[in-house]
Parts: sequence; C-alpha cells; structure tokens
Amino acid sequence: MSDKILLGTCIPDYRLKFFNCININTSNLLVVSGRSYHAKTVKYKKPFTGVYEVKNLFFFNRHLLIQILPFKKFFSATTVIMEFNLKNLSFYLVFFMRLIFNKPTFLWGHAWSKKGKGSKSEFIRLFFKKRCSGYIAYTDSQKKELEAQVPNQKIFAACNAIYDANEMTPKIIESQHINKFIYVGRLVSSKKPILLLRAFHTSIKNLPKDIELIIVGEGNEYKRLDNYILDNKLTGRVKLLGHVSNYNTLRDLYSKSIASLSPGAAGLSITQSLGFGVPIIISKNEAHGPEIEASRSNINSEFFETDNINDLSSKIISFTKNKMFWIGNRESISEFCRENYSIERMAAPFLKVFNTP
Repeated sequence: MSDKILLGTCIPDYRLKFFNCININTSNLLVVSGRSYHAKTVKYKKPFTGVYEVKNLFFFNRHLLIQILPFKKFFSATTVIMEFNLKNLSFYLVFFMRLIFNKPTFLWGHAWSKKGKGSKSEFIRLFFKKRCSGYIAYTDSQKKELEAQVPNQKIFAACNAIYDANEMTPKIIESQHINKFIYVGRLVSSKKPILLLRAFHTSIKNLPKDIELIIVGEGNEYKRLDNYILDNKLTGRVKLLGHVSNYNTLRDLYSKSIASLSPGAAGLSITQSLGFGVPIIISKNEAHGPEIEASRSNINSEFFETDNINDLSSKIISFTKNKMFWIGNRESISEFCRENYSIERMAAPFLKVFNTP
C-alpha cells in the first residue's frame, strides 16, 4: 500500500529523470499522472513501472481538465504532493477532501500566475497557499517572495532541471567542428522559431560558409519553417531534425554549437544549453519560464531586442566572431549550471517532504 502520492497533470519526457530520482529514493510512493497535457506538444513518457496512469478529460479548448483519480488512495495517503493547477477541477476535490480531514498536502508550482502578482486569480491562489501544508516553488527568488507573502508557511525551492549533475558536462570537441547554432524546443508561435530562421537567413552573408542552424523540435510551425527553408534555398545551411530526446544525440548537437538560441519565451532550454557549457542568446522581453534566473548576461548568455530580426542577426554574427571566447568558457558555464540546476537539487525538497517523519 502506498502512503505517499505525487500527483502531476502529465509526466513529459523532460521530467523523466526527475520522477525516477524521487521514486528511487522514496519508499511506498505512488506517482499518479495523466497521459496528456493542456498543450498537445507536451509528450507524456512513463518513467517507471508502478506509475498509476489516469485519464485526463479536457474541456473548453483544453483549458479545463478533469482527472479520473483514485480518490480512496488520496484519502488514505499520509502525504500528498500535487501540482498546483487551478485548471484541473480534480485538484479542488483532492485538496478539500484532505483539508477537511487535516491530512498533509503540499503544493508544487509557480509562485504566481502567468499574469504576475496582480493577477485576478491571486486571491484564489493565496487561499491555497495559506491552507496547504507547504509549497514547493520553481526558483529561489519565488521562494523568497512566497516567504514574504505567507511568512508562517513552509516554503521550498525546486529549480527546474533536466539532467543529473554528472551528465551536465561539456563534450570535448575540436574548435573547427564547432560551427553551428542550435534551437531546441517546441515549434509553436509563442517560441517564435520563424523569427530565428529569418534572423539566421539575414546573417548568412556575414557568416563563414560552414556555419549552420540546427532546429530541434516539433509543433504546428514545422511546415512553415520547412517551406521557408525550401523557398529560400537554405537546405544546405539549416537542418530541421524534429523531436529529439536522446541525451547522447542532444549532447553531441550542443557540443558542435557555438550558442543556442531562444527567439521567444525561454524555459528549460536555458539550463539544458548551459549544462552542456553552451551559451544562449535570449529574447529580452518575453514571458520566460523560471529558468531565466540561470542566465548571466555576457557570462553565459546574451539578450537581443525582442522581435528584432536585425539585432538577433547581429548577435549570431558576434558570437561567431567571438567563438573561441565562448568555447573557452564552456567548463565554467557548465559548472555553474551543474551546481544549481541538477536533478538532485530539484528533487531534494520533494525527498525532504516525503522522507521526514
């Protein structure tokens, strides 16, 4: 019988190592998850045997969700950590059921909604923040903000991570083979991959002929990108690889890249790139994910003016000219990320909650 439950809307492939780490280090744990997410491009991956898969039912253009949960298990569990998702109607049932019977229930999520502290939903969010047993935020700064907002609450920080610490190392490669720029992420409009492609196209005349752009990901912008590449005869300089999740393949691609690129909202791609020692060029004014805290301007990243194709193009040209400087910084870039954004660091507060008597 499981006396600890970790509930997620969906376990995407980039969370695979995180859930495995918690499972390996927690006895009597049951992970409960649906197989799909609000965004269709988020791909579920079952991390280990014993995951309790439930059906996710979406409504109103996938805005609202009902999970068909094993409520008896949630009632009997000694400790529950659940994703703080107000769009999940089942969340309310579990939370109030456990609140009424005074059973420990911890929440995991962003400190604020996407609209920030002034969001109209904040009064609802604050209700749950005050009445849960503790809150696991996504960043150290969010942790500090929540400690000020709810000073008597237990607050933890679990910075998003993709890899174990020992996997976050640069791959040694001769500098003449480091001749690419790389984008890894969903190919959707909010990520602005077409902006990236146009900026690279603009910069080509000022780049050595061996410099290439690698685009990794899938989404509804894929066809648009493919058509642009064909129409502008860029097949020799731009490669669309589709979705790639294999660690060794991604590490190899990053090792050959001068920098990675984030033309729109950036998230886990930041720590993925930095973990491999590769700097990242980021759009300045976007609704970035919490991973933006890992960026250090002129140390492991640079910012370009949002939606400015010419400015992004100039950054691509500048990074190419200063390639040896960035290659020389790979180990320090990776070390910083390894120490602060590993799976072990992310899992630590979950293990503390589950394994503290």
